[in-house]
Amino acid sequence: MYYNLLPYSFAIHHAGMSRADRELVEDLFRKRHIQVLVSTATLAWGVNLPAHTVIIKGTQIYNPEKGRWTELSALDVMQMLGRAGRPQYDKIGQGILITNHNELQYYLSLMNQQLPIESQMISKLIDNLNAEIVLGTVQNIHEAAEWLCYTYLYIRMKKQPQLYGVSNESLLTDNTLLQRRLDLIHSAAIQLDKSHLIHYDRKTGNFQMTDHGRIASHYYCSHETIAMYNKLLQPTLNDIELFRIFSLSSEFRHIIVREEEKFELKKLIEHVPIPIKENIDEPSTKINVLLQAYISQLKLDGLALMADMIYITQNAGRLIRAIFEIVLQKQWARCVDKTLNLA
Repeated sequence: MYYNLLPYSFAIHHAGMSRADRELVEDLFRKRHIQVLVSTATLAWGVNLPAHTVIIKGTQIYNPEKGRWTELSALDVMQMLGRAGRPQYDKIGQGILITNHNELQYYLSLMNQQLPIESQMISKLIDNLNAEIVLGTVQNIHEAAEWLCYTYLYIRMKKQPQLYGVSNESLLTDNTLLQRRLDLIHSAAIQLDKSHLIHYDRKTGNFQMTDHGRIASHYYCSHETIAMYNKLLQPTLNDIELFRIFSLSSEFRHIIVREEEKFELKKLIEHVPIPIKENIDEPSTKINVLLQAYISQLKLDGLALMADMIYITQNAGRLIRAIFEIVLQKQWARCVDKTLNLA
């Protein structure tokens, strides 16, 4: 269809096109044979394709990780608008943003650089600490506290201490925030120890990684997921139980079952090869169904459902491989065979 548009200096660009077609469109646009290019957000993020005018029509994108529609982040908007008016191509550039009235003030503040970017590292500190321990970068609580000094979190903690649980009085008496850093590391280490990802000696402050910690770091699994696998995996699991355990992974905690999806999910349940007994309202049921639908190459209709399936399948390989490593380490031959076939 897009070949019919090219004579009018108009083209489209998206990930569903073949590589040759995408490169052709990009080349024609660079040479200015194409005047208007309509693309998905992927082009604006990933390909260096300067333009005179960039129009962002709508600022909401579906985020499978959160299971809902979210606003484009500040970084994404700036990255897209940054395509307009590159020095070697144009003297000036124009950026046009079309959004809801409710979000207008947010984006105006963003354009005026009035909104500082805050660190989100505390929410991911447990898994980041485990990765550093596995790498050997930190071996005790004091080295880990020193490691925090090299992060953006530390910079923002000093700039906006109240946002990160630090009082102004604490900052005056401890301007390096050593105690706060030690507290953060101590709390994270306790959680890792409870999940059996590390051994944490509270007296000496030393860390020692475990096989489960190595697996979590290697396959980018959260500590909650590995702890759940350790609790539920058994040497005599069947296929139904194995798929159910996979569907409970914390990486999918934001996936929800929407009312408009239930009819299609019920139809899919009738066609998937491994029976599913759980209630259709359970998110784990949806995850199980979509993984089996992908393996069985079943057709989906809903856009959000397809986005969720892509997100699940993108994560499935490493999570199944992590389960394989765990059961291999436990020497459960039956589970090893089942997970290896899936991986």
